[in-house]
Amino acid sequence: MSNHIVETYDEELRELHLLIAYMGKDVSTALETTCNDLVKGDKGSASDVIEKDKDINAQELKINLKAQNLLALRAPMASDLRFVLTSLQVAGNLERVGDLTKNIAKINRKMDMSLTANIASLVDNMSSLALKILQASISAYNNKDETQTQKIFDDDVILDKQYKELSKAILREIKRDEDHLDDLAHLLFVTRHLERIGDHGKNISEATIYMCSGEMNRFDSLEDNQDH
Repeated sequence: MSNHIVETYDEELRELHLLIAYMGKDVSTALETTCNDLVKGDKGSASDVIEKDKDINAQELKINLKAQNLLALRAPMASDLRFVLTSLQVAGNLERVGDLTKNIAKINRKMDMSLTANIASLVDNMSSLALKILQASISAYNNKDETQTQKIFDDDVILDKQYKELSKAILREIKRDEDHLDDLAHLLFVTRHLERIGDHGKNISEATIYMCSGEMNRFDSLEDNQDH
């Protein structure tokens, strides 16, 4: 009887892990589709991505309920407790990435202008790196591998620099092209959304470090060093 109980508990932990993996896959797919469409000026998938966000929200709710039940009924300890707490953090960050992706899709759907070659290239570079950070953070979590997290932190530093470069390019374009001020202003929001997606990927990485080793806030000291 006791073996059955242990096996059921382990299965519940595996199910929670799979729910996060599925959510991560859906969020990263939506982000990749949205950013590709934005760069190409294609609006075909925008409505689907916006509608898909409802499913992503429902996935977060399912994960939260599963984790809460595990905490209440199983009273996990040590590494199992860290795993359950981390699942809540990861799901919350993925849900926010889903919201930001939905916002980018909405902006793409309403934009009339075509991106200049320079801005399109900068958007492509930034969105590709944001997607890379997100996917790497999901992979690190899925594989319970904290060795990937330093690279994720370093890539986010690069993403922040790309954000500043792209923002300046858009501001220069605003001065030059008065016919598309609204679209260019919306594009500034896109750059901010992409920068925030990198932050959420970094948050997932830091949660993974906690899950694996119990260490908290490793990136704080790294960020302090970046300021000097």
